[in-house]
Amino acid sequence: MRTTTKAITGLSSFFEVLERFKTVDGRVDLYRGHTDKLYTLQPSLFRTLKHRKDEKNIFRELISLHPSEFEGDGNVFEKLVRMQHYSLPTRLLDLTYNPLVALFFACNSRPTKDGEFIRFSIKKAKIRYFDSDTVSCVANLSNLTGNERDKLRRIKDFDQLQNSDAGKRLLQFIKAEKPYFLPQIDPADLQSILAVKPKQSNRRILAQQGAFLLFGLPILLNQKNDLDIEISRVPIASNHKRAILDQLDKININASTLFPEIESAAKYIMSKLSPLERGAGD
Repeated sequence: MRTTTKAITGLSSFFEVLERFKTVDGRVDLYRGHTDKLYTLQPSLFRTLKHRKDEKNIFRELISLHPSEFEGDGNVFEKLVRMQHYSLPTRLLDLTYNPLVALFFACNSRPTKDGEFIRFSIKKAKIRYFDSDTVSCVANLSNLTGNERDKLRRIKDFDQLQNSDAGKRLLQFIKAEKPYFLPQIDPADLQSILAVKPKQSNRRILAQQGAFLLFGLPILLNQKNDLDIEISRVPIASNHKRAILDQLDKININASTLFPEIESAAKYIMSKLSPLERGAGD
């Protein structure tokens, strides 16, 4: 992990930061913005013990209430992406291929808090697609109970995993979406955090050039990790957030373009009007 001491104060200093990030052959850069630099790299699901224990119920309840919303999803990972879209706690952490998008999210709220721009350098070979077998293994942890996941945390041996009740249960869910899948779940995959390229079928993912970190059994991405993810952080002083948002708006990076739903466009339009204009009659 590397923290860059020079803070971002505007787009010019931001591009200087990007110039200092040298992309190494065979690696890909992904980005994330935190409105508060004290935030940890942890999915929303894992931030409270209650959510962690209730993951299976949270997952199934939304599908039960709105089954038609998930009819086009071919696997559990795609369902998790949709749930993330609706702000339900999941084991996903949003990333983007576009550093300007990450900068926007680092500045778009909490105006009194210093923000943070984060760059992740990941080996290309480690990036999975939405339909990867490894992604299916990790995503289907969402279908298990908290006790079943706790049992899997203690298993490091390949044969022990395949023969355990929790392992058999996980295999059952994987085979429901991939009938051809062989009973060969690698314990190391379940202990991993995967960078996943999603299907570009969601307007918001397209607009934000989104990707995800899919967390397995670990609940936190540490600054020093054995996943070969290099993390660099750059602070953003709170008093520069508003000016940075104004600069981003001039190059069409704003709430209207990143959240293409009509409600977001309406809010953006209203935010650009002066108080006098908002109160004017027809």
